[in-house]
Amino acid sequence: MNRSEIMLKKILIAADGSETSMRAAKMAVGIGKTTGALVTAVYVVDVQRLAQLPGYASMPGLKDNLMELMFKEGGEALEEIEDMARDAGVAYERVIAEGDPGEELLKLCRDPGFDLIVLGTIGKSGLARFLIGSVAEKVVRHSHVPVLVVPVKDKE
Repeated sequence: MNRSEIMLKKILIAADGSETSMRAAKMAVGIGKTTGALVTAVYVVDVQRLAQLPGYASMPGLKDNLMELMFKEGGEALEEIEDMARDAGVAYERVIAEGDPGEELLKLCRDPGFDLIVLGTIGKSGLARFLIGSVAEKVVRHSHVPVLVVPVKDKE
């Protein structure tokens, strides 16, 4: 297969900063380099799950601090992918969204016409995993766009 036989123009990368999402980003950037596609990395701040944390609404400043932390984390994850894309010579754009991660990814894919979604199977552990949840299954089940799911790296 050559470049003209693969009709990918826009690839969406679901980013959460985890090792698995970075592996997915590396794969997506590689596909983008091969096909000439634009890669768009998306980080979604899950404000609905954030609101379910104990003390979220009652502790002054907690909401703002957590939101600031999540936006900072998202920006750092997207910068890492931007560096990866730039080093590979791949066109890149970034999006930080708020809402349910699965819903936001699906909505983004409907609107601007992405050709492929690339995401990891499991995000971060601990608090971040609670906030992100299992997005891969939702996206795979409801996407009208092909989805490439990158598994967790095997332990050696």
